[in-house]
Amino acid sequence: MERKDILRIIKNLAKERAPSGLEEARGQVFKEEMEAILKNTNIPVEKDSLGNVFVKFEAQKPTRSIAIFAHLDEIGGTIRKINKDGTLEFSKRGGYETRWIISRVVKILNKDNKWINGVIEGRSTHSTPHKLRNKDSIELYEQKIFIGAQNKDDALNSYKVHVGAPFIFSGMFDLLNPEIDDDIISGYSMDNLVAVTSLISLTQKIKSEMLNSSHILSNNIYIVATTREEIGTEGALFFARNKKIDHVVALDIALVAEFSGAVSSGIKLKGGPAIIWQERTGVGILDYNACKRIVKVAEKYNIKYQDAVCEFYGSDAGNAQKWLGIPSILVGIPVLYSHNVPEISTLSGIEAAATLIFNYLKNLD
Repeated sequence: MERKDILRIIKNLAKERAPSGLEEARGQVFKEEMEAILKNTNIPVEKDSLGNVFVKFEAQKPTRSIAIFAHLDEIGGTIRKINKDGTLEFSKRGGYETRWIISRVVKILNKDNKWINGVIEGRSTHSTPHKLRNKDSIELYEQKIFIGAQNKDDALNSYKVHVGAPFIFSGMFDLLNPEIDDDIISGYSMDNLVAVTSLISLTQKIKSEMLNSSHILSNNIYIVATTREEIGTEGALFFARNKKIDHVVALDIALVAEFSGAVSSGIKLKGGPAIIWQERTGVGILDYNACKRIVKVAEKYNIKYQDAVCEFYGSDAGNAQKWLGIPSILVGIPVLYSHNVPEISTLSGIEAAATLIFNYLKNLD
């Protein structure tokens, strides 16, 4: 898939926001993109009761069923309390550090199903004592969101905010410097828009090079955009149990983290997709032999790749392996500044990951 097509797709997906548990709008965009690719086939794009959107490529005599996962949802928060002065207190929805969210613009989904703007409080230097200015860790429960309301009644009745309302982080989404580099993209929810976009490219490859050729599928292949990954990989686990999946390949991000204090594997932004062997401080172990197989595929087809271990990270693949005993591998698309806004990634990384997984599928018995 060409870069201009990848850019169009990821920007189209990014237009619809997807806090965990509210992935339907982004899932619909994914569904429409998949239907456009599959329009001349009899293959439907379906949705299950937890909101996972999926396609099944069915083999005539399948030896196993393989699921390729990428999650739709993004980090955000939930309004926990409305104060007398009209400011809002909140809880996390997904994991992130609180130190970077000061003064960030957020979008809150109100009772009228409209996104309204808010700003997370940021203390002014001019009113902050010196001993507090360089505080490393900021307690989440000390922070509030300002929406412009004059009091609690105003917040409830004019802004239509309610306790339990979800919010996401606002920002721009586009090429970082298009006049210089047509590859590097910047924006919110790169985790996991890059991987969902890669699923679409992978689907195009399967349709064009497998279904329309003499190659006969030996395995059932499910392409699945999953829900609720950021809050416990619920969508993937639900899908894998109900469809009796034998092997999982998850597409997610790989951590580019070469900065002071970071624990990383030295992943480079343009170093190619990462094969992640382990996650979650050593308690998330991916299938070793399957990881070796995908490495051999990368080397066979001269696909540039990177090896990685992600210490503070969990995935659809890791939990399918850990909790369901399904042999699983995880392929990460390099992303800089993950779980911040903006995150940075590349269009070439999206395509390279799709190419790697396509060739892996093609070489499975």
